[in-house]
Amino acid sequence: QALGAELEAQQLEVIRSICNVAMDPNHETEEQTAEALTDAVRDMRPMLDENFVAYLKYAIAEEEGRLARAGLVDDPEHNRWLFVLKIIQEGVYAELGVGVQRYIDHISYVLRMDTKKERKELLSKLIDVMPSMDVRPFVKVVDNIAASLGQGRKGEFDTAVLGGMTNKVLQLRRDVHELLPPERIKVMSKDADEWAARQRQK
Repeated sequence: QALGAELEAQQLEVIRSICNVAMDPNHETEEQTAEALTDAVRDMRPMLDENFVAYLKYAIAEEEGRLARAGLVDDPEHNRWLFVLKIIQEGVYAELGVGVQRYIDHISYVLRMDTKKERKELLSKLIDVMPSMDVRPFVKVVDNIAASLGQGRKGEFDTAVLGGMTNKVLQLRRDVHELLPPERIKVMSKDADEWAARQRQK
């Protein structure tokens, strides 16, 4: 229970930091505020993990439920916090979407190579220069894509869409885990992990 309270406090601190940017009186226009919020969310990306996304969903659902029970969902005097949470959620999803698209682009470049050797060599080069904050999300995206093939064998996913890419995708997952074993992921993610830890301690 204490751990849960601590985690919630950490997520609220991230939200507070984003709110501080939004309320900065130095922003004279909505465009300046929107640009500052985009930059803030981008800078905080190492902290925008699955736990934070899940907490945002939970917080929004709880606030909507509280307002609904009181009949105040559409009352601007009472729904400001819900409005803030939804704006933050939209910004976070947008930033995470940019990251995912970048990983998809990397994957597409690799899969276009003709031979297994060429695909692995390009993947290795991409990983060698990958920013610290991108390492774990990249691995997760590759795992999710490969996992969808397994669902396809159960009839839950149309593998025909992937066609001849199936073996290439499975090879990609094998190569990613060979090139990025847990110990290397830890080393390469160190800067992002340490930055996130410092932010949570503030």
